[in-house]
Amino acid sequence: MAEPISPELIQVADESPSYQEAIQLACEPLIRLGYIEPSYVERIFDALETFGPYIILADEFALPHAQPAEDVLQTGLSLLLLKQPVDLMGQPVRAFMVLAAKNSSDHIESLESLAHFLMESASLNQLKQCETVTQIHQLLSERWEK
Repeated sequence: MAEPISPELIQVADESPSYQEAIQLACEPLIRLGYIEPSYVERIFDALETFGPYIILADEFALPHAQPAEDVLQTGLSLLLLKQPVDLMGQPVRAFMVLAAKNSSDHIESLESLAHFLMESASLNQLKQCETVTQIHQLLSERWEK
């Protein structure tokens, strides 16, 4: 994705009772704004059940996603940052960036942009220190691969 995540797709919360509720919350803006159908969330949970915690890409960072399918209406990313980590299958996670890709090429392009962001260790550390949507959006705007 050429552009970072827009503010209406970013959320900050104190905590979540479970990783399932965190993923559901992280997906809500994508559902509300017409990026995905609710069935996409269920497919994320099905994939987690099948493959385990494959979505954990870095320390306290998860990328909930499923294969492109009809329940993805348009490609997009959302982000939920928790102030307190939640246990995701034995690992603490604070940042949930949901990837919804309409097709395989969008999926790869989004992963490339994210990889550039995550390769700078300072990016993830700075993300975890953000306390507001504005701070997160500013960081992503400065660091996102364009």
